[in-house]
Amino acid sequence: MRYLKVIAQDRSGKGSADTVHFQFYEDDRLQREATDADRQLRSLGKTYLKCVWFNEGEGEVRHLRIFSQNPSADGTSETVRLHFHEGQKIAYKAAAHDLDNDGGLEVILSSDVDNDGRADRTDRNRVAALAKQFLKLGW
Repeated sequence: MRYLKVIAQDRSGKGSADTVHFQFYEDDRLQREATDADRQLRSLGKTYLKCVWFNEGEGEVRHLRIFSQNPSADGTSETVRLHFHEGQKIAYKAAAHDLDNDGGLEVILSSDVDNDGRADRTDRNRVAALAKQFLKLGW
């Protein structure tokens, strides 16, 4: 399975993330690392920072694993899954589904992904944005 691991860190100690790292995995083997210097990654990183899921210092315990699935085996992604990890444990999940395989995301399932105490339209919009930005990467 291929997935993208996104890690946000508060290296300055100011209480908000100031660094975002991207690690691309295939079958749990690191394929490459990147920063948000790439325009597409920068956009994904900015959206992820709004989720307020980050580590103090240089830790990697809190991170997002994002991956797509193609259950129909037609070569196009029909589901994008987001797993917000706290270490090996999944703290919460979200998903975006393309039900008719037209490239649009018709169903967004999410909890409070931006950690503001409410699961609302803003959370669904963040999940949809992360899913779309991930799909643009072609990973």
